Amino acid sequence: MSKDEVVAFEPAALSVPSRKFTYRFFLSFCLMLLVLGSELLEHSAMGIFILVLLDLLFCADIIVCCALKDLWNEHFSLSALVSVCVLCGFAYSVITRFNLVSWHGPVSDLYVYTMLLITLTLWVERRLSREKEKTHVFIKKLDDFLPKAGRLCIGRQFRKVFARELKKGELVFVKVGERLPCDGIIRKGKTSIDEQLITGNMMPTAKRVDHHVYAGTLNKSDDIYVEVTQTLPGSAIMSIIDAIKTSERHRAGARSLLDSYAAWVLPFISVCALGLYGVLLLRHGWAQWASYLGVFLFTAALFCPAALAFAVVFPSFFARRGGARLKLKIQNLNALEKLVNAATILFDKTGTLTYGELRVSGVYPVLDEVKKQLLKAVITAEQLVDGPFADAVNTYAREHKIKPNKLLAFDVLPGLGVQAQGRGVKILAGSIPWLTEQGITVSQEITQQCEAVICVAVNGQYLGYLTLADELRPCAQDMVEFLHKQNKEIILVSGDNESSVSSIANEAGIEKYNYFVLPKTKAEIVGNLQGLGQQVVMVGDGFNDIIALLKADAGLVFSSGKNVYNNWVDVIIRRRDLDGIRYLFLIHTKLRRLIRQNVILCVLLNGLLAGWLVWQSAVAPASWQIPVIGALAVVVIIWLNSTRMLRIK
Repeated sequence: MSKDEVVAFEPAALSVPSRKFTYRFFLSFCLMLLVLGSELLEHSAMGIFILVLLDLLFCADIIVCCALKDLWNEHFSLSALVSVCVLCGFAYSVITRFNLVSWHGPVSDLYVYTMLLITLTLWVERRLSREKEKTHVFIKKLDDFLPKAGRLCIGRQFRKVFARELKKGELVFVKVGERLPCDGIIRKGKTSIDEQLITGNMMPTAKRVDHHVYAGTLNKSDDIYVEVTQTLPGSAIMSIIDAIKTSERHRAGARSLLDSYAAWVLPFISVCALGLYGVLLLRHGWAQWASYLGVFLFTAALFCPAALAFAVVFPSFFARRGGARLKLKIQNLNALEKLVNAATILFDKTGTLTYGELRVSGVYPVLDEVKKQLLKAVITAEQLVDGPFADAVNTYAREHKIKPNKLLAFDVLPGLGVQAQGRGVKILAGSIPWLTEQGITVSQEITQQCEAVICVAVNGQYLGYLTLADELRPCAQDMVEFLHKQNKEIILVSGDNESSVSSIANEAGIEKYNYFVLPKTKAEIVGNLQGLGQQVVMVGDGFNDIIALLKADAGLVFSSGKNVYNNWVDVIIRRRDLDGIRYLFLIHTKLRRLIRQNVILCVLLNGLLAGWLVWQSAVAPASWQIPVIGALAVVVIIWLNSTRMLRIK
């Protein structure tokens, strides 16, 4: 069953707008301060009762309603736990204050403690609800990626129409510098297309007759005629845009950890309260059932720690801070659970396993004597050019302290090369087909290179070539080995060519890989694996990965200037190496351990406090301040324990 088919329990509180919790939180906080002041100044019991009743009716009402919905669906939740304990505490306080029943009460009342529990719960539910609402983010100017119009060919004339009005089989004319209005096949002309938006390949792709092209990509070299094979609504780029606009990532999770732990804390509290009540009746006789009913209500109320609301919130807060120190922005902590449980992890290549930045990997002159001349020529030609090839060459020049000569003129042919004019020299630096068209005979051994190539000729004489490669990120092999030990299947999926993908896969130690993979295909791979019952994690970089990132159970991206979808992904990795994947596993392990410790500490410490108050009440009832001070002390202990998440080793 796929992820989309799984119907998971979602606590009712997660479907409530955060603003409702916000209003009630501030109102409850103000009422609690009024009751606290009234208790300290020993105002009338009726006035305090009215304030607490207002808190129950106008603040705790939303908690009780959510609890009833969850119980109706046969699920315990944090709302159900808090509701039971708040009602027990209120009933105990009213009966004790107004002496409605002559019973054995461990403290004078639990008014402030009950209101503290309501206020803290409202704050936590507000926070969880806001986390979920952050997934509904509107991206401004998203439609800017889409072409608005196209030139429809009608005989020998052109008519400009809206891109959405084009039909399959029609012929469109696309000028240099324009975005293609449809998916199609080139019927006339040759050019280079910037397909980074679709394939993730940062280098312009040479296109000729019968080659496929995609809507939204940029025509960079020459005018072309394209036959429409897929209109804009069904194009590859539209599937990306639609995936972003319609996706809803439930980062808060279908069920928060607080609700999971409440499912066993509530029965545990009930058993403890009934057990203590039964022991007292056995010891003092069943005739005293009314006298010790106060102990039952008191234990049921106090056994729900106010600090329980922070048992997950504090570790989660510090986990994000600890991750930030490791340059990991964790936007959805539930994604760590899915990462650990995933059977398959898909990796993109460009910008993910690799830096996404070309670097000069080799210099191959025709003769050793012309190597210096070769480098001087290519650096001179590329010094004023903007693009990945030029950036790689200029970086190489700075690293090796090679200064270019002055240029008199230069002309850039996107996707082909650069033609530069210096003092007495004419430099050609570009692709193999382009230099061949210019009458330059290049070496045949270049065809064996799987990397990008810049061929160089000066005054019609071929000098040699440079190879450029995208460098594998550090710790790649260690990361792959670590994931294999975690029994994860790793698959490399990329829009690049076979030789480039296989080279990176072999270097990283990945056995399975797919090449020439379009965004829709990546998403289909994710869906097929999920259809087999597997949890799938997608690790990507470019905008072209967005469909697969949204469809996967968890989406991780390596941050770059090209990221336009940060609001939708679960984890943003801002490291230069791949060791961040391993740190995510460590954060998950430590986070789960700390949360369990916090829950146990909350229940244990409050249980000890309740037991001590019951034991000492044989002498005299304790003051109402003790449960409040004890609850706040447990909150401080939970906070201190949670700060350990700041140190991840």
